[in-house]
Amino acid sequence: MKPQFIALIAALAAGPAFAQSTITLDSFPAVEPQADTATAQTEAPSALASCLTDPTVCASSEHQAGWTPTMGDVQNIRLVDHEAEPLRVSTSGGTSAEMAQSLPSVDMEILFDYNSDAVRSDQISQLSELATLLKTEQFNDYRFLFLGHTDAKGSAEYNQDLSARRAESVARLVRGLANLEDGRAVAAGQGFTHLKTPHDPLNAQNRRVQLVLVPR
Repeated sequence: MKPQFIALIAALAAGPAFAQSTITLDSFPAVEPQADTATAQTEAPSALASCLTDPTVCASSEHQAGWTPTMGDVQNIRLVDHEAEPLRVSTSGGTSAEMAQSLPSVDMEILFDYNSDAVRSDQISQLSELATLLKTEQFNDYRFLFLGHTDAKGSAEYNQDLSARRAESVARLVRGLANLEDGRAVAAGQGFTHLKTPHDPLNAQNRRVQLVLVPR
């Protein structure tokens, strides 16, 4: 018997079994489309965002402000790039109660190399997060005041100058990242006049940059 004929007979004999094993789309159970969990879930706000939008519920010891400036305090703060000019704040009438009003603020640990005012590259990510937050609509009615703070090591003059330069470096970087117009992000130095841990004046927590929201 010819090989071709044998192969034909074998194929015909296997026909029913082959037909029973045929896979079609009906063989699969219906699959419901599932939502993309990455987009369906609302991302929880960061600790920085939570503390800035509602300082009264801030649970982060890093971001809790060691000093809460008032409208009056801000009025008397002289800016880095305009040493002779204090920061003007908006008050409807300028009553004593309004000037005593505390302003929303957060502390941030921005690391610098020793005696340097250049923002380290490993600090860019948290400042980028901050810039993204500040350019959202909820902050349209504010200016952003960055205050530099130091620990108590060294002279008052040295720390005042260093804190001012570091605060300006942060403000300049945030202005660029958030594409803010001139005057929206300003800076001033506080030296060691407002320690976060006055009982431990050399503690690293005193070396910080504070962001204050100032109505405009």
